[in-house]
Amino acid sequence: MGENLEAIEKKIKLETVRTLSPKLNKVVSGAAILIGIFEILFIFNFTFLLYSIFDKLGITMGFLKLDFQDQQVMAFVLGMIFVIAFLRYPIMKKEKYLAKVQWFDYLLILLGLAAALYKFWRWPTYMIYYDVNQTDVIFGFLAIILVLEATRRTIGWILPTIVTIFLLYGIHDAGYNWTRIAQYLYLDQGIFGIPFYVMTIYVFAFVFFGAFLLKIGVSDYITEFMISLFGTRPGGPAKAAVISSGLMGTVSGSSVANVLTTGTFTIPLMKKAGYPPEIAGAVEPVASTGGQLMPPVMGAAAFIMAQFLGIPYNKLIIAAVLPALIYYSGVYLFIDLETKRLGLKGMPREYFKPVSYFLRKIYILLPIIVITVALVWGIAPHVAAVASLGVAIWVAWISKDNIPGHEHFYVALALLTTLLMFTGREYATPVGATLLILAAILIGTAFATDKVEINEKFYISLLFILMIALGKFLYMRKEEILLMSGIFGIIFSLVVGYKSKTEDGKKMYSATYESMIDAGKTSTTVMLAAASAGLIQGVLTMTGLVTALGYKLVDLAGGNLLLLLIMAMIFSLILGMGVPTTANYVITSLVAAPAVYTAVAGNPIYDAPVPGYGTAIALLAAHFFVFYFGILADLTPPVALAAYAGSALAGGDFWKTALNSVKYALAGYIGPYIYFTHPEMFLITVQEWTPAVALRVLYYLLATILTMYIMAIAITGYFKNVNIPVVLRAVLIGVALIAASLHIIPVGIEFAMLIGLVLYSKKLEAST
Repeated sequence: MGENLEAIEKKIKLETVRTLSPKLNKVVSGAAILIGIFEILFIFNFTFLLYSIFDKLGITMGFLKLDFQDQQVMAFVLGMIFVIAFLRYPIMKKEKYLAKVQWFDYLLILLGLAAALYKFWRWPTYMIYYDVNQTDVIFGFLAIILVLEATRRTIGWILPTIVTIFLLYGIHDAGYNWTRIAQYLYLDQGIFGIPFYVMTIYVFAFVFFGAFLLKIGVSDYITEFMISLFGTRPGGPAKAAVISSGLMGTVSGSSVANVLTTGTFTIPLMKKAGYPPEIAGAVEPVASTGGQLMPPVMGAAAFIMAQFLGIPYNKLIIAAVLPALIYYSGVYLFIDLETKRLGLKGMPREYFKPVSYFLRKIYILLPIIVITVALVWGIAPHVAAVASLGVAIWVAWISKDNIPGHEHFYVALALLTTLLMFTGREYATPVGATLLILAAILIGTAFATDKVEINEKFYISLLFILMIALGKFLYMRKEEILLMSGIFGIIFSLVVGYKSKTEDGKKMYSATYESMIDAGKTSTTVMLAAASAGLIQGVLTMTGLVTALGYKLVDLAGGNLLLLLIMAMIFSLILGMGVPTTANYVITSLVAAPAVYTAVAGNPIYDAPVPGYGTAIALLAAHFFVFYFGILADLTPPVALAAYAGSALAGGDFWKTALNSVKYALAGYIGPYIYFTHPEMFLITVQEWTPAVALRVLYYLLATILTMYIMAIAITGYFKNVNIPVVLRAVLIGVALIAASLHIIPVGIEFAMLIGLVLYSKKLEAST
């Protein structure tokens, strides 16, 4: 590739971190693990779960009643984030500061711990009296300053600068009332507002889940499987990249991270298949960026959206289904046309592992199925992530070929146990008995046959089965058993892996342990971005600026909805060029989304609430609109971080790569306008499903895909061995833009033009 992965990461400025001494590395690892432990014990309420288990067994363990409130846990997590940030990220990206931790870094760590732990200590008293003293003000402003500095070190200048501007306005608007500012931005909301709350409560669980799946090789499995399936076909590596990156996006939530994982494998293969570097480097970023739009696990901002709108996350992922399908359909159509235009062929089968190998290991995808089912079912997102983590650990142990054991036998046990785990309390006793029978079969098979040996796979499987059986016999709720399976799964993997004598066993121990550390490190940037976004949200609501800015935008647009949407798009794209998706979404959803809602107020289609909830359909559509464009900023020049990563991996020209990225992601740029003007495409907005409504939504879907196809033909200038003349391409683009209204007449014209192109191409083929 010309550059290794670490060099590329440094080049695109994802993060420039210090090389720490072993002792300081242990401090960072300790802080990361403490975040995970505190999350497990007090956010996931594992202490209460343990107390409940022991209490039902007749054992009273009073100390397990220890509990901390959410604000206290968030304060503790922020303290650990300060430790990680000020140790790993220098004050300046110069060799002097990269080589050694400076004295003032240690001072900032101490101050950060003091500011965070003071909130931890102060919160219970403050909740009773709601009084604010001078010490609160001092620690409040200290916390604000340190959040800005830590954010600047980890993300860059842009977000802290924006936050500072808002803070200065807030201070002026509050009449320099320092007590009010500290109370609102430190004790009540601000730093510890909804964005940071969502990161702590929900997103960390998915970061942990994603980190583990990366460590145990699920991302590699998905990528290699798709390559094996499609690689021998024309354009196979590119099409495999689209599908594999979309699948990995369900557990990653980061455009650039996706590029740097799946792209290291897919981009070289695309180049080997004949794609120019500027195309190979564009396909992967477009596919990876779409991962944040793909259910069941979208970008972190989607969890914040659920909180802002008051709509459960399992409903939001349903709303995102059709837009995500359209996005990836658009990408696929562009890639297919580019492949045919370039005349590329498939690659020889010997380049890839046989498909049969991946089919034999297909159970590795079980955790993704589990998390999808759990989320759609309405299980709390963090519980769904932790439960899937437990299943991931079990199947990861089963997949180890160097540890003896009949693979299909263990897979059958894991599948059956997972299904039984989801059963309700009404079936607790028979399910528990069934699990004990499974445990007996496992033990009997180990002693009576050579299919099972007493080794790591045996211990892990037996522990999982007995643990879930215990939960059933104790009549624990389904959510409690799911949570228990994930947390005890981590413990089982650490214990069995630590005792293991095999290389694979030791690798599983390392993967489990390092995933906890990686989750803490990875969460540093998103947590700080959320804390900074919370400050902006705090100022906007404290000053009432959120309403004023919304009305200003409406005035600027003169009440014209299309112009207002274009302004919101530009605002989101520009902001997203230097601000992480989370902060971008918080700002645009608070400023632009209410403005869009105001512009359509009075329209019964938009004023109607989402069925079952009080949220207006217009607000849902507006939030999705800015959410989409905030994510697409990763592809949009001049910054285009994801495209930059792709061009670096492919060794191509950045600007050509970025422009190709915009071209291939066209469905992402046009789609939000279509979904906003046709909100039934969000599915959860349909007031009552009837055959007529279902057919209308199906028409919207097919008409949108047809529009994207016509756009792709026009922009690539190619269709079935025919090079389209420039004039006809311009006509096709014009018709497609009008057809984006989904009106039956322009869509019909599109369809007629497509048939005409098919007939014309056949005529040319016959003549030659």
